[in-house]
Amino acid sequence: MNATTADSARAVRRLVVAQRLTVAVIVLAAIAAGLGLFAPGVYRETAWVVPQNRGQDLVTLLALVVLVPVLAAARRRSPRATLIWLGLLGYLAYTYTGAAFAYGFNALFPVYVALFSLCGAALIGALSGIDALAMQRAFDPGTPRRGVIAFLLIMAAALCALWVSQIVPFYTAGKLPDMVLKANTPTVFVYVLDLGVVVPLTLLSAGWLARGQPWGHVLAGFVLVKAATMGLALLAMTAFALRAGLQVEVVLSAAWVTLALAALAMSWSFFRHCRGLNAS
Repeated sequence: MNATTADSARAVRRLVVAQRLTVAVIVLAAIAAGLGLFAPGVYRETAWVVPQNRGQDLVTLLALVVLVPVLAAARRRSPRATLIWLGLLGYLAYTYTGAAFAYGFNALFPVYVALFSLCGAALIGALSGIDALAMQRAFDPGTPRRGVIAFLLIMAAALCALWVSQIVPFYTAGKLPDMVLKANTPTVFVYVLDLGVVVPLTLLSAGWLARGQPWGHVLAGFVLVKAATMGLALLAMTAFALRAGLQVEVVLSAAWVTLALAALAMSWSFFRHCRGLNAS
């Protein structure tokens, strides 16, 4: 066996491990989201937070319904399914990182920790086993790279503007962000994940896509799916908050509607140019 064949075999094994870990993620996330949505008394957060947690649980269950056939198609080496699988894993990693570090301690804490670890391991295994050049070749010449790049840059700028505008008043007037006060938490994990992880990854994917690097297509697909699912989760969180009789911020609600619709539209436009099976 030559070096190239050995490397290919190792990459395939890493993908298989990642896919098996994803099965465990699906089972545990179904338990966590199902109990969070339907079992009373699971969440110990404030009345402002609990309805939003349940709204996200609903979207998480829907994401899992999509993930099952997507994972099956990824096992058949569909480039499109592989990238969507990565994006859904990204959504679950984001969700349960927040749950593990920021949710009030509850009976599901061991499940959150397991999901935090499994999602991270699955993502590392998948990304280390993926053939980025094959993924790039799976996209036809009509792929709307400029449109995707523009969307990614706008999304990164919007996230920065939204969260920095809430953080800066603490330094100028000593005012804690409303999200800290309403959630009664030491900080807001969304600030950390969005500004520290999502924004840099979004900018990196835009840069790589602009330069035509193979990983640009992989990371762009990952970010688009994560943005679409998280946008839907934010809409559901807002709807559940309204249903509970809570006031919501009009500007933020409008931002979530825009993010969800734009991310869904851009994801459809991007992935429709990706051939479905065994691209090389």
